[in-house]
Amino acid sequence: MNLAEQLLTTLPLVVIDDLKRLGITLSPDSELSVLSHGLSNQNYLIHDSDKKWVLRSNSLASNGLCDRQSEVTNWRLAAKESLAPALCYVSSDHAYFLSEYIEEEASWQWGELLSEQSTQPHIQGSSVWPNAEEKLLVLLLGLSKLTVPDNIISVSSQWQRYLGQLRDIHAGCLTEKSQDLRDQWFAHFHQLLGLETEISQWIEELNACALGSQYSHRDLNPRNLLYKDNQLFCIDFEYACGSHPLFDLAAVLSSHGLSTKQKEALTHAYLLGHPKLTSNAKSALSAAINIYWVFAGCWSLLMAAVGSPVLDENSLVTDMNPNPHKDQEYLNYFESFLSSIG
Repeated sequence: MNLAEQLLTTLPLVVIDDLKRLGITLSPDSELSVLSHGLSNQNYLIHDSDKKWVLRSNSLASNGLCDRQSEVTNWRLAAKESLAPALCYVSSDHAYFLSEYIEEEASWQWGELLSEQSTQPHIQGSSVWPNAEEKLLVLLLGLSKLTVPDNIISVSSQWQRYLGQLRDIHAGCLTEKSQDLRDQWFAHFHQLLGLETEISQWIEELNACALGSQYSHRDLNPRNLLYKDNQLFCIDFEYACGSHPLFDLAAVLSSHGLSTKQKEALTHAYLLGHPKLTSNAKSALSAAINIYWVFAGCWSLLMAAVGSPVLDENSLVTDMNPNPHKDQEYLNYFESFLSSIG
């Protein structure tokens, strides 16, 4: 069974009919491929006639970590200002999204900048992508000027939400998982709890330099950025909200392989006269970067805990909304994320 046949077998009939009304007729001969962007959901490239679309199947696991209606609203806010691809269709249950496809040049893949950076001082002289900081600045400033979303989530409330969810999972003992996965999960969770005092201090630093909330994508790693026609576009707005003005800058500095000179230039230009940050906000950047990695670690533990069931080699996946990665992969992400805390 090819990918198109599998999609037709598992995709709800109402979604197939909705796509047809939009002019996209799926058949066993449709040209489809799986896109690699994103760690939470599954994306399919549909090549229909002379147009290309992205059909996203939202992970059941990540549904519990975000508000899909807020995601749609915040995505459209960014798309209206040409900071994101157009969102063309949302299924009634928010399980499937259809958006325009932004095709990057083969030699200009923004994901190549992916690099986990900590707050530890490290002189990085070479630039993987000259002038990348200029493109990122335009994007960051563009996002910062968007209307503040109704879903405002402070770093403090996000930490308490994640911590509460993780404590509930810990109390449930993850009985559906293997003993090895349970042992790893519990060890990682206790490692996170060991940072509670430091996390509270980092949050206090961030609260002290914020003069208000602003639009925040909250996951501006290179996997969630596309580059075309000299411009960056965001994808995956699951965690977008009104939040701390430093968070998106911290996400970029944490996850992009920029040179030291590029980081300094980007930081200076972004903070210069920022209307919602105090004049000494730069001193809180280390705290913001650490909180970014803490939240990434929380996310990976939650995804590992509520992920898809383990299937044996003879089982068939009939649900189009599973996690795109195995539980062990999310646990490995946790180790990588926590090791980046400075």
